[in-house]
Formats: sequence, C-alpha cells, structure tokens
Amino acid sequence: MEPIRAVGLISGGLDSMLAVRLVQELGVEVLGLHLRMPTACCTRMDEVAARLGIPLEVRPMGDDYLRLLRRPRFGYGRNLNPCVDCRIFMFRMARDYMEEVAARFLCTGEVLGQRPMSQMRRALATIERQAGLEGRVLRPLSARHLPPTEPERRGWVDRSRLLAIEGRGRREQLELARRYGFHEYSSPAGGCLLTDAGFSSRLRDLFGHVPEEALTQEDVLLLRVGRHFRLGPNLKLIVGRSAEENRQLFGFLREGRACVEAALPWKGPSVLVCGPLEPVGFGAALRLMVRFSKQVPPGAQATVWRSRTAAQAVEVADGASAEGDAWLATCPLAPMNVRPERSDAQPFAALASTQGMGSATAPSRE
Repeated sequence: MEPIRAVGLISGGLDSMLAVRLVQELGVEVLGLHLRMPTACCTRMDEVAARLGIPLEVRPMGDDYLRLLRRPRFGYGRNLNPCVDCRIFMFRMARDYMEEVAARFLCTGEVLGQRPMSQMRRALATIERQAGLEGRVLRPLSARHLPPTEPERRGWVDRSRLLAIEGRGRREQLELARRYGFHEYSSPAGGCLLTDAGFSSRLRDLFGHVPEEALTQEDVLLLRVGRHFRLGPNLKLIVGRSAEENRQLFGFLREGRACVEAALPWKGPSVLVCGPLEPVGFGAALRLMVRFSKQVPPGAQATVWRSRTAAQAVEVADGASAEGDAWLATCPLAPMNVRPERSDAQPFAALASTQGMGSATAPSRE
C-alpha cells in the first residue's frame, strides 16, 4: 500500500518539529517545506530537516510578500505584523507544493490560543478557507481541541494519538522535546521580527521613503543590521555595531550607496550611506564613526568605498572639537584609488540566518 504523504510546514522552531515527528509516528511520509522571508529569524533549516529525517524544500516568499506587508487585508497586530495575511500567503504556497508532490494534507505546529492574532479558532478557520485548504490542515499539537480534519475522518491518522495542547504554556512541548531528543531549536519568542517594535519602526520608515515598485528583499534584510539614522527623505546612514556587522554592511554596497570604514589601526565602525554621499552624508558618516569609536588614534584614516573595487582614503580629524566637527562636515575627498575587489564581503542573502537585531532609542534614529 502506498504511504500517505503530507507536507510539513517547517519554521525551525520546536512546535513545527514536534508536529512533524508526531505525524511520522503515525506512519505518514512527511516532506518538509520552509518558506524563507526577510523578516524571520531563522535557524539552519538543513540541520532541522536532518534531525527529522525528511527531505526539505526551501522557497522564498518573494516580492508579493513585500506588497502584502504594506496593505494586509486582515490588518496588523500590535506592530507591523500581519499574522493572518501572512499565514494565508504561506498556506497558499504550501498548497501549490502539495499539488506538485501529490501530498494529501498539510501539517503545521500551530497551537490553539498560543498566538492572539493568528491561532485563535476563528482565525484558524479563516486562514484555511482563504487558502483553499479547508479540512486539509492537520495541527497535531492541538488536534483534539479542533474539529476532525480530512486526514482524521478518512483514517489516515489516528485522532486518539494526537494531542490537546492549548494556550501559551510550553511545559508539554518541552517534555516532548526531551522525549524526542530535540535539544536545539529556535526560541518561540523570537521567530518573527515584525512583532518587534524597533524593527517595525524601521520598516514603517522604509515604506514611507521607498516606493512600492522600488522596494526589494534586500532593503528589508538591511533593516536587521546596525544602528539606523534617517537624515532626510533620500538619505539614511547605518552604523555597524561589531566587526561582523561591518562586513555585512559592505556586502550591501551597490549603486546609490557608499561604505565608509575605519582604516587600521583605527578600530571603529563602518557606516553604510544610503543616498547621496556628499556633503551631508559624508560628514555625518565620519561624525558617527567618531561618536561610536572607543578611541580615534592620531592621524586616523577612513576608507570610502563607492563600489567593491573603488575606494578613497581620507584622513579623519579628532572630531571632539568644534573645529574638528566643522572639518568633518566639509573635508574634501582624496583622489580616487582603485583597489582589488574585496573578498571578505558578506552578501546580503547570507543574512537569512541572522538571529538578532537591535532597536534604536535616540530620537533621531528609526
């Protein structure tokens, strides 16, 4: 007899891992699907799939997802988190994949009552209906609190072996994790950056200054890096907070942007200038580099990259005096020098697995 096949929606969190393992124990063949979005804090999905022993399909949610973020039909939560619309979007993508692989139902790690916007009874029903998957979404962790689904009615899975978890508590999930030997998984509180007030503020600013047709996945990924300062409608500066973020900022360098970085022995932050470099952008970038440096050595130099192959060296004044501050605002650029392409730049796509982001607090920041 041919085994029953299901698609398991994998986020990298504990609940989706438990849901897949529960369904596997019922004799169902599970194919993993991870939908990559620029607003998610992801773990290594290949490692998650390996622990579960399932093949994994990874698909980007694309530009249609960015348009959804601007105008969600079912509105936002506390911040810019359109949870219901997002789940509908994901389920529609999952439905298409189910058709491709001849899967009979979708399996998710949703828990009734765990999320106030998207995991209440009415929302769960709305999401299924809007996605065209009524009765075909199995939620093994809460199944016995919900109406029987098609897999249960047809006997593909034994409803009595499914669970009845409800609410925001984690005790039962953690016990299951110990039983299954799941020791590494992403935090349940940190899965989506859209629920973070600081990230939502940056995204709201981005929507206010970048037209819909010009917005890219890269623009949203960049919100996860550094301290952000809005200087004008067409000018924003992003300051690296670590050596790793300095490398990441250089990876975002492209036309219309410049990267200003400290030259050794100065160990200061890099600044990505999004918009016109001079005179305001360049002067402000240097002032921010001085401001966020523990120490600026005498004769310190900064390197200005307009592309990955072209750089300019600039000597930086102390910046602590009024004269130095004025100089930083007006100093000319040194002659252009061509250098080999940087090999240590981290491309923006590598940020898909970045875990953290900081919220800005100063009034002038996002």
